[in-house]
Amino acid sequence: MQIVQILEKTVSPDKDELLVAKNFLEQAAATNLPGFIRALSDVLAFAGNSPVARMAAGLQLKNQLTSKDPTIKYQYQERWLTFPEDMREYVKKNIVGSLGTESSRPSSAAQCVAYVAVAELPVGQWPNLMQKLVDNVVNEKSTEMERESTLEAIGYICQDINSEILEHQSNQILTAIIHGMRKSEPSNHVRLAATNALLNSLEFTKANFEETAERNYIMEVVCEATQSTDTQICVAALQCLVKILTLYYQHM
Repeated sequence: MQIVQILEKTVSPDKDELLVAKNFLEQAAATNLPGFIRALSDVLAFAGNSPVARMAAGLQLKNQLTSKDPTIKYQYQERWLTFPEDMREYVKKNIVGSLGTESSRPSSAAQCVAYVAVAELPVGQWPNLMQKLVDNVVNEKSTEMERESTLEAIGYICQDINSEILEHQSNQILTAIIHGMRKSEPSNHVRLAATNALLNSLEFTKANFEETAERNYIMEVVCEATQSTDTQICVAALQCLVKILTLYYQHM
């Protein structure tokens, strides 16, 4: 049976179909995990697949990359790094290429990109990722969904990674986030994703808050976001203000 059909059965109301899908996916993972992950990334990347299949592929892929249990999560990150480099590059190309192509929110691709990044960035792998994500956000030709899902990915990475690892790229990351938060951004979805990303990135932007001009501009954009008519943006921006005052009170 095709993996796409199996993935679509993972949301079936029929218990028998659910069990068939669960057993198939577990068997596929146990038999050839790198091949299984590669196949899942193909399903996620192909826009012609149903939204259900793509979302299920993203979920299955995510579940092979991370866990709520910190010990298992670390084991999965280590396991990912043992996979052949050509397989990892193939999957990374698929998941980054999927950003902005999904019709569902939140983006499954953004989560997959983040969990691979959290495994690879600390060991010096995937060095061009953050620049690629920044380019996605600031490129005038990027679609609303592309900007939104890319900012989600940046937010997830910032939330989940040791802040020291990204400190040297804080300028790039802030550029993308502030670009997405601006009052002139027409999409509230993008502004919200950017504001949430800022909330997750404040720990490693210390150098930016020490520069008066940069600090003032960040504060201006955050304060503008607190005036948004969108309640979610307003709340996220207020959370940013609270966190900024907690972390950088001496500069205020």
